[in-house]
Amino acid sequence: MKILLLGGAALMFTAGVAVAADLPRAPAYKAAPAVARDWSGFYLGGYWGSSIGQSSATTPGGLALGSVDISQKSWTAGATVGLNWQASPAWLIGLEADLGFLDNKRKFTEWNDPSVSAGVKTGGYATARARLGYVTGPSLLYVTGGAAFLNIEDSFGGCANCTPVRAADALTVTKTGWTAGAGIETKLGRNWSQKTEYLYIDAGTTNVATNLLGVPQNVSFRNDFHVIKTGLNYQFGGPAEALPFFSGVMLPTSHNWAGFYLGGNAGGGLTTSPAPGNFGGGPLKADNDMRGGGGAAGIQAGYNVMNLFGRPRWFAGVEGDIGYLGIKASHQDWNDGFVMSQKTNWYGTLRGRFGTTTGPALLYSTAGAAFVKVENGIVTTATTAQLAPLNLAFSNDVRSDTRAGWTVGGGTEVALNAGWSAKLEYLYIDAGKSTRAGVLSGPGGSTTINSEVANRFQVVRAGVNYNFNEPVVARY
Repeated sequence: MKILLLGGAALMFTAGVAVAADLPRAPAYKAAPAVARDWSGFYLGGYWGSSIGQSSATTPGGLALGSVDISQKSWTAGATVGLNWQASPAWLIGLEADLGFLDNKRKFTEWNDPSVSAGVKTGGYATARARLGYVTGPSLLYVTGGAAFLNIEDSFGGCANCTPVRAADALTVTKTGWTAGAGIETKLGRNWSQKTEYLYIDAGTTNVATNLLGVPQNVSFRNDFHVIKTGLNYQFGGPAEALPFFSGVMLPTSHNWAGFYLGGNAGGGLTTSPAPGNFGGGPLKADNDMRGGGGAAGIQAGYNVMNLFGRPRWFAGVEGDIGYLGIKASHQDWNDGFVMSQKTNWYGTLRGRFGTTTGPALLYSTAGAAFVKVENGIVTTATTAQLAPLNLAFSNDVRSDTRAGWTVGGGTEVALNAGWSAKLEYLYIDAGKSTRAGVLSGPGGSTTINSEVANRFQVVRAGVNYNFNEPVVARY
């Protein structure tokens, strides 16, 4: 999954460079005068955004088969410091460090094991990374990678039905791992810049010593995190400057954002779908998360209206997209003979976009309707040959349907030349709930094993667009 998301981010970088350098531009109009923007120097900044945790707990000692999967979406915020060196007009290298907080916390009673709980909780984190960027006008397309440090608490076990009640065993540790990602940063003025960035953080494996079910046992946690953030940076070395977000002179550009555009996108998707259920039917008593991901690719078309309400810095638009979404999640539930699965096939959205423009860039929020073809299922690991001697039979329940829901997100889009632009975008998709119920039948009657999956997906994608309107013609 990490390869797919990082591949999509790298595609934005390479496609942006190729478009800016090689693809044909619109006819030769007299463009607005370019303003030299030197990125070299020291900068400070801050950021905020979303964090997505995907963890899996197993008992490799053989006490019980299967795993407990834990997925959660939360928020992140922090501060950034960095140093850039613009080695040439087109290329930049730099160093960047950030220190912040990941508010991922998820703990629940394990499905069909009411005495056992599992959880993951994060706190402070930091990264130290190198950046390699391509400068296109007042914007920067970059890839980044380096070391990551994350404070994390993993917990498992306990006994809710014991007297006295025993809490889950937990281990809190600062893990050292690695991170990689990509982003778009664009100048707001002389010193200020705004960025949209994706980072994958591999926090490795943690072993928690437990006295699970009265037996000493190590529980192995695998922890991965995805961070999507928006930030503001201030570059030092020149005259002081106030934040020029909603005032001041817009930066010059030959790109006309108004009108119809068409493009393509690629990236990845993640599931953070909780799947509460119960053995024996009745109320949903315990949880089970889906953990997995896959590639995403598609096409989009849209229309922008600039100079909204007579204000040059504001714009609104509508955008629709359709494409492939290959999220796959499947795991055998811990200490049970049942497999929970989820798989998506395609998805589409129809959204409004609203935001501000710097001239050569759009900074926007987006929301609207979403449609996802998704398959959810619950099946047994036991074969017919194993069940027949016991006079038992199990009816699996695996079905797919097209779910309608809603989506919300945001992104940054920057002009590469008079016709082409590149963007990095994040979407959260809620596609409603799917109920599945397997039935175990025998001489004594039948028992229902039910699960109600809340279909929640996260999509991070990079894209390029071509605007069919005529370029801006400078008047000077």
